[in-house]
Amino acid sequence: MSRRSRFRAILLSGPVGSGKTRLLLEIGAVLEGLAEPYALVDLDWLAWLHTAPGATVTVQEVLAENLRAVWATFRKAGVERLVLARFLARREHLDAVGQALPEVDLFVVRLAVPRQVLQERLRRRDSGHELDEHLALITQAETLDLEDAVIDNGDERRPAVVALEILTLAGWFAGIDPLRQSPTAST
Repeated sequence: MSRRSRFRAILLSGPVGSGKTRLLLEIGAVLEGLAEPYALVDLDWLAWLHTAPGATVTVQEVLAENLRAVWATFRKAGVERLVLARFLARREHLDAVGQALPEVDLFVVRLAVPRQVLQERLRRRDSGHELDEHLALITQAETLDLEDAVIDNGDERRPAVVALEILTLAGWFAGIDPLRQSPTAST
């Protein structure tokens, strides 16, 4: 992916249980250590609503408008790097995110977890209809082709290692040693 803009975003995608939120926080910890201005957004929270009867706005439209507003606020704070998390079920979902961030280079990462591991994770945390719904998304996630990279996020991988791999693949470490201490840290 060519870099046209100084604004960059990584979008972590994958089915429920793939570790998006955990890695979102882990990437934030790495960026915090580098003293780089950044923002983290779990996109589910920007579109967690039940619309009123007769409403003409879709969940994806709400998400896009909220993301556009949040990004404008982050830019005022000097943020140039944004890390997002949300399962992308269709091309239109990715397009909505891209339209909300028109000047941002977006790097999409799908978190791949073996089917059996995902099923075990979901069974530990979900039940009933929610479990059935989340299990059905596993197959859908495997057939999508929306990402720039696919990263293994199975149980045998440490989140810190996966976070560094994602940041490296996204090109966020150009000229930066991710293992060095932050310049503002005391030695």
